[in-house]
Amino acid sequence: MKWNFVFVSVFLVLLSSFSFFYFLAIGDNVTTNTDVTSAAMLTQNRYRWYDNVDALTPVSSLAGENTSISTPSQGSVIRLRVNLNTGVSVTSGLTFVLQYSNSTSSGFTDLTSSTAWTFYDNPSVADGQIIADTLLSDSTIGESYGESNPSAASPSAFLAGQAGEWDWVVRNNSAQTNSNWYFRMIYSSSTVLDSYSRFPTLSAVITQPATSTPPSGGTTPSGGGSLIFPAQTSTLSSKPYKPRPSSPCDNLALQVVDLSGDCRVDIIDLSILLYYYEQTGPQISRYDFNDDNAVDFPDLSILMFYWTS
Repeated sequence: MKWNFVFVSVFLVLLSSFSFFYFLAIGDNVTTNTDVTSAAMLTQNRYRWYDNVDALTPVSSLAGENTSISTPSQGSVIRLRVNLNTGVSVTSGLTFVLQYSNSTSSGFTDLTSSTAWTFYDNPSVADGQIIADTLLSDSTIGESYGESNPSAASPSAFLAGQAGEWDWVVRNNSAQTNSNWYFRMIYSSSTVLDSYSRFPTLSAVITQPATSTPPSGGTTPSGGGSLIFPAQTSTLSSKPYKPRPSSPCDNLALQVVDLSGDCRVDIIDLSILLYYYEQTGPQISRYDFNDDNAVDFPDLSILMFYWTS
């Protein structure tokens, strides 16, 4: 009986020791797996395009949230706000690369100093600066402002259900405006994110010959049926139409001056145009109806021609 008692006691001690080290090892594995999962469970979700300004926070949006805009002309600079959300806790210190492609499924290229899309240096804002204000509806954490690849290391961790927001300054270096362009973020290790709910999109610009006859389709607005250009533009062989994305109006000519996207030309559109009045530069191309690189009286005349209320 004595030896049986000793044997059972030794067995229980060994079993307890084994269980302790086993669960310790399992715990280490769980921690490691969670870290790996947190680095992978990121989804590119919401985005919005803005006019570029030499400031950390852009002011004028070019379209609604998750809405494409027309591909800007070469030399134009725009801002992209995009967020990533997660189903698990994600630590700080992650770095990312911004890419572009003509397809959402393949052909993505990193933005560099010589690619079709490049970055732009705003003199008054430091590359990698932490975002002070988030602009997207479900963003909870301001991450970094980017003028180069890769991004600065993410300064903030975010928990499951939260979303971190990044700001990228993008310039059309040599990209064709008659093409669709899609953007995405990936890890700087060249690993894609776990999923992509949306891709920030630039839509191909539709071009039509300059004419006094309205483009086919749609209805004639009450102010008239043709897009009138000043005499100094009559030598142009073509006129780029700039439709408002997601506009309910089928008439392409009316979409050009329908700045608010409600298929009407009224005081709202006039207010938008006057905001850019007498400004120059690539940021005003959306409002420069006659393409003379300025928002001035001829553009106001064109808008008034289509006045609907």
